[in-house]
Amino acid sequence: MAKPKIDNRHCEERSDVAISLHLLLIPIILLAILNFLLVFTPEMGFDALWYHLTLPKLWLLKHQWYFPGGLLYYSVMPRLAETIFIPLIQFTGTIGPKLIQYLAGLGTGMVIWKILSNLKQTKIMKAVGVSLFYCTWLVSWQSGSAYVDLIRTFFEAVALLYLLRGSWKLGGVFLGFAIGTKWLSLGSLAIFSLVFGSSIIFPALLVSLPWFVIAYFYTGNPLYPIFSGVITNSFATLGTALKQVILTPFYLTKPFDDFLSPLVGVMFIFSLLSLRSKEGKLRQIAMVAVLGSLFSLVLDPPSSRFVLPFLPALAIASVMFIGTIEKQWLKTIFIHSVILSGFFILSLRLVAMNKYLPLLTGRMDQKTFLTNYYPRLPGTFLDTDDFVRDLPTGSKILVDKLHNLYYFPRDFDHTSWVNDRSGYDYLVTIGEDPIAFQGELIHTNSLDIQVFKLK
Repeated sequence: MAKPKIDNRHCEERSDVAISLHLLLIPIILLAILNFLLVFTPEMGFDALWYHLTLPKLWLLKHQWYFPGGLLYYSVMPRLAETIFIPLIQFTGTIGPKLIQYLAGLGTGMVIWKILSNLKQTKIMKAVGVSLFYCTWLVSWQSGSAYVDLIRTFFEAVALLYLLRGSWKLGGVFLGFAIGTKWLSLGSLAIFSLVFGSSIIFPALLVSLPWFVIAYFYTGNPLYPIFSGVITNSFATLGTALKQVILTPFYLTKPFDDFLSPLVGVMFIFSLLSLRSKEGKLRQIAMVAVLGSLFSLVLDPPSSRFVLPFLPALAIASVMFIGTIEKQWLKTIFIHSVILSGFFILSLRLVAMNKYLPLLTGRMDQKTFLTNYYPRLPGTFLDTDDFVRDLPTGSKILVDKLHNLYYFPRDFDHTSWVNDRSGYDYLVTIGEDPIAFQGELIHTNSLDIQVFKLK
């Protein structure tokens, strides 16, 4: 009997696919581990220390929701994530809120995998789609922070999943959750309704209605601080907007303040080309990706965080577009580029993680770590020597000038929402002239943060 012939070419192809799949998964898995370690490190993000963490902590201290004045004008913006943070901060400090963001990042990757599975993509192309999202600088550091952008991104990715399945009700519900996380998702609602139909508007606005009511109750403006004068301009000037739209691939790749990946500009071009596809779902995904990217680029000040909710659509559209190309060598180049990009971002994150090693290994405590990196924490209060913590029980403390107050160890008020200083025992500030000030300077810590005994 003749022996069956072995097709070496097909065996080699299967071997190459397996190798590529493993090379795609390695950065994803290692970044997931690094991001998880970041959950247990001190929060250093500006916005998190300003309001994402401080507002729920103040609710625990004061049971106060709205803070008039300039510092915490975000207190009546949508706060779904910050509300979830309240019990987590009570029992876990920063770990719980950070873990929510971490899980939102992983969850978004899983949603991308699910959408690509529904669209009959191969395992290697599903891994490409996840890598294009998860192996980015922004997703990595946000996964270990108490920001809310990944939470919003997860909600919008789930909305995309359901809308592609034809469920406008569930799609609208998850867009409502996104709006309850950040007002900018109103822009996403406009984009999704344009692509998938206006029927999603009602469930989205119904779910997000409590946040409009809360804003109206406290300020008389259901969209506060939009149209309130607090935020003077939300969009770039016409000239700047046109320049950024025309050069979208460049400006998406350019790190406004948080780098995404070297491939995001290419992803936009692929999504743009996909608008001509005869495949209806690919056109819909590509339209969300393109319109979302353009919307993000006309906002002011610019930030790649605004692109993040549309990154899943950019990744999915790119994968599907590559799948329509008949030339295998072009697909191979794209897959290899994604692999290289993943390892490049992994290398950058490993370098960035070096500073946390003394902390994670127990050779340095949190207070020393934060003090050492204080130049990266402008306007942040740190009680380096526990002087403020040890002030007499029941003291009324007022804070001035300092901006990010999550690490403040006591109940306090801030001069931005308190005009009358009478009745307060101490003022905590920075850069005050002791001679001109009506009070006694009783302490200055190593960061030049001052404590005055008020007369």
